[in-house]
Amino acid sequence: MRNLEIKNIKSHPSQSLAKANASRDLQINFNQAEDALTIPTESRYDYKCGSATQSGRSMIEMLGVLAIIGVLSVGGIAGYSKAMMKYRINKSIEQITLIAGNIRAFWGPQKNYIGVYCNGGDCDASGCNGHSGVNAQGRPTNTANGCPVIKKAKIFPDEMITVEGGKITSITNPFGGRVDLDTYSKAKSGDNQAFSVLLSHVPEEACIELLSNDWTNAGVKAYRVAGGPTYNKSFKAPLDVATAVDTCSKAKTVADGGYFIVIEFYFDIDLNSTYWSSMTWEN
Repeated sequence: MRNLEIKNIKSHPSQSLAKANASRDLQINFNQAEDALTIPTESRYDYKCGSATQSGRSMIEMLGVLAIIGVLSVGGIAGYSKAMMKYRINKSIEQITLIAGNIRAFWGPQKNYIGVYCNGGDCDASGCNGHSGVNAQGRPTNTANGCPVIKKAKIFPDEMITVEGGKITSITNPFGGRVDLDTYSKAKSGDNQAFSVLLSHVPEEACIELLSNDWTNAGVKAYRVAGGPTYNKSFKAPLDVATAVDTCSKAKTVADGGYFIVIEFYFDIDLNSTYWSSMTWEN
């Protein structure tokens, strides 16, 4: 067996320097890690007396915040109510204009408005047009026919009518009141060449805007149906704001714990005719 000679191999100087650098780098990395894990003194809990020091909102601050939220909520509700009232007023003007246009278009070939009658509060019980029995004003003499012609002619938008069993049973405006149609004289009694659209349960604020709107040579009437002295005034539209405010204030009807006004709009009437000039107009 050959003897193997083990020689003592000295480390190269460059190897010793590399080991020293590695040892130093390790120590630096360790120190950095220790610093990273150290919690700063100012962020530590103070465990004096066995409790930690904490910060938060005081009761007064919380009450102040709640008060601000309450004020904003009330303002938001008031703003919403105002916006909804304006929406209903604009919707009413839009619907009345559409109804008048539809009536004129459908009854145009007839040259008069005989048959334009419907009690929107109870069409099914009162009989609202379309039957052979009508009087001089075009009002039906029968009952319970549910406005078949008005329905067939699509005088009202679908959002305004309630239909049961193929018959219109009620017609409502944006304020929740009824809508009625009626036939009137244009220039002489019995010519049936004019018609009216009536809105019930109109709030005072809406009444003012509706009477002040320019309905193009139309007449308007505002009246009280109950809850005080009789009030029934007719006007040439549009009214100035001051007159509208006074009229709507006097026409308020007390009902269901609140106030409402009935307004009737007369279309296609000749305000300069002997028939209408004999009526009591306020302006």
